[in-house]
Amino acid sequence: MYRNILCLVLGLIVGIQLTEFWGYMTFTTDEYESTAIAVDTAVPSLPQKVSLADWLYQETRVLCLVLTMPKDHPTKAAKVKATWGGRCNKLIFMSSQDDAELGAVNLNVTENRSNLYAKVRAGLAYAYEHYGEDYDWFLKADDDTYVIMENLRHFLYPYDPEAAVYFGYRFRTTYPHGYMSGGAGYVLSRDALRRLNLFALNNTKFCPPSSRPEDRQIGYCLLNVGVVAGNTRDDTGHERFLPLNPRHLMPQLQPGTWLDKTFYFKMNYSDCCSDTSISFHYSKSYDFDLYEYFLYKLKVLGLPKTSYTLPKRLDYKQMEEKLQYWNEQVSDNQEKL
Repeated sequence: MYRNILCLVLGLIVGIQLTEFWGYMTFTTDEYESTAIAVDTAVPSLPQKVSLADWLYQETRVLCLVLTMPKDHPTKAAKVKATWGGRCNKLIFMSSQDDAELGAVNLNVTENRSNLYAKVRAGLAYAYEHYGEDYDWFLKADDDTYVIMENLRHFLYPYDPEAAVYFGYRFRTTYPHGYMSGGAGYVLSRDALRRLNLFALNNTKFCPPSSRPEDRQIGYCLLNVGVVAGNTRDDTGHERFLPLNPRHLMPQLQPGTWLDKTFYFKMNYSDCCSDTSISFHYSKSYDFDLYEYFLYKLKVLGLPKTSYTLPKRLDYKQMEEKLQYWNEQVSDNQEKL
């Protein structure tokens, strides 16, 4: 009896599986098409009535970490939040005092210029612990940095956040690949943040404690765990991340400044800046208001409208080739450090 029941159950199971297999082999609709994830390098068609900026907001997710301190919460930090910070997918202020309304986090690091490196380390560790897999890119900026988030996302779109790379304005230093300016802001890929936290911050050989500038030291930590310093200049060689205020750069950058020895790629003194610039440093409160007006409100009537299309996403091989190319670039600055 039990043998008959067992045979009946086995027969039903085999019959059901064969039926499903036959349905799979003969089905012609989308229901059984492959769901394997592949890199789509084609330029997508945007839905009607969706702006490129809005689409990129969902497609290229950026968490912004802004360095500030308690006394600047109601002024500098509040101005960041009211302007470009509101265009981040997530905005966190690295501070020594919690402020839930502002979005500031107490990192338990004493406010002192010599502690900025320790503070940024703590901020990047906090971002990884709480949001490391939730965003694609992680931007570090100061509270006097102004960032054009739309241009940042457009620049980042072709690149894989799982590649070990970070971007910014590149400075020379005593180690070969240089580092990215903290004031102009630098942006880490998801993998760069992961490597920094898993292999560098807990290793005093790769990432030693120091009172030297935070941007230089973070660059050293990233170099030691295989993160490549990417090139952010446009096709004409103009800079997108700018370590100075436009007032200092226009009509031309004056020679004889500290930049002469520190730039990694020689800057065009009379025509420095890309028409798709991403950031400016040393911005005053009124500068933020001016940028907002000229970038987002002022309309110039009668001129042809410029439209920008998305570049294709790089596939794995193309991304690897790009990383190798960037990694082999050398500075053209012949000034003695």
